[in-house]
Amino acid sequence: MKSLVRGALVLWGIAATVAQLPAQQTGRITPAGVARAQAVVDSVFLDRKVEAGSIEGGDWASYLMVRLGVSPLPDSVGMVVAVDTLLITFSGRLQDLPPEAQAMVGPLSALIDPATIVVAEVEQVPAAVGLAHFRLRGVKVGIFPVPEVMLHSLLLDVGARYPALTKSGRDLYVQIPEDGKVALGLGMVVLRTDAKTLRR
Repeated sequence: MKSLVRGALVLWGIAATVAQLPAQQTGRITPAGVARAQAVVDSVFLDRKVEAGSIEGGDWASYLMVRLGVSPLPDSVGMVVAVDTLLITFSGRLQDLPPEAQAMVGPLSALIDPATIVVAEVEQVPAAVGLAHFRLRGVKVGIFPVPEVMLHSLLLDVGARYPALTKSGRDLYVQIPEDGKVALGLGMVVLRTDAKTLRR
């Protein structure tokens, strides 16, 4: 369990302080969020009860963590999640992460203040029909970007451990119906399907 949490936390990173993010656009990663997200996914994509539904950013991140293999999800992973139309951003202080996740940061964890903010940005990129594609764009420690060479090496190790990811460790593909769409919005992720397929 610890190793699963460690890899997923480092992959998706942690981002800016709560004070730096609009309150209405932030959420937390929680086990309850997985259930709420799954209910929307089922209603839109599986049961076809509604044409569209929205999932709060923290709930969507919780759902993705489980898709990565983190199950059961810990009660608290010390993260705040913000979503806008371009990015999913994760937030928290280094000291709030489990020791295993801090260890994955490597030498950086010994060189910086435990209260330093680590920032990671995940973007949604175009994907083939039937897929939603999310990619880790970059990570910052404080105001300094983690060098790409270091990040690349770290993520290769993560990718080798978690089959839900690509080998690079940066990309997560989520399967959706062929007529389904996933889009980022302000504070939420929006799911949509073709109205013609709704079950009356």
